[in-house]
Amino acid sequence: MNKNDEKEYWELIWGKFRAGDRRAFETIYSDFVDALFAYGLKMTPHRALVEDAIQDTFLDVYNYGSRLRNPGSLEFYLYKTLKRIIVRKLKEKYRFAHPDDFVAQFDLKFPLEESELEELEEQTGMLKSELENLDTKKRELLFLKFNSGLTYNEIGELLDCKSDTVKKQVHRILKLLRGKLGEDFLELFVVCFRK
Repeated sequence: MNKNDEKEYWELIWGKFRAGDRRAFETIYSDFVDALFAYGLKMTPHRALVEDAIQDTFLDVYNYGSRLRNPGSLEFYLYKTLKRIIVRKLKEKYRFAHPDDFVAQFDLKFPLEESELEELEEQTGMLKSELENLDTKKRELLFLKFNSGLTYNEIGELLDCKSDTVKKQVHRILKLLRGKLGEDFLELFVVCFRK
């Protein structure tokens, strides 16, 4: 499904949900819950906290959905809501004064098949090492860029920066990694980040 068809599909589903269709809510939940869980676990390793935050996210959608306007990008709306709830829960749990006071654990896992892992183990180890050396915000940026359907504008809004900054950062990070890992970098990167 192309971007326009996908957008129209979710606008239709959102409209049905706002009109009271329970199946539309179930569709929203089932299509996004796994992606939200993966994203939440990148922010914190506390599975129970992530599960609670996802439940709160969908409760907010369910309770306030009829009063919400069309979010434009449902995926972005859900990611942003989840992030806000996780930050709030972490602040409550650890008494952080500011969200930057906690260290997010963006531990990028590589979805490789076992046979590919054996062939690429050394190279993926080098890539993983380089990714771990990136600061948390850069790892989050790469995760969102390559594991979600969010636009540069949406990623920028989620990370509190301009879309041009997001584009430049992605370009710079990829250039840095290519310089360190050589010409096979792009192929390796695509293999490691494919869904």
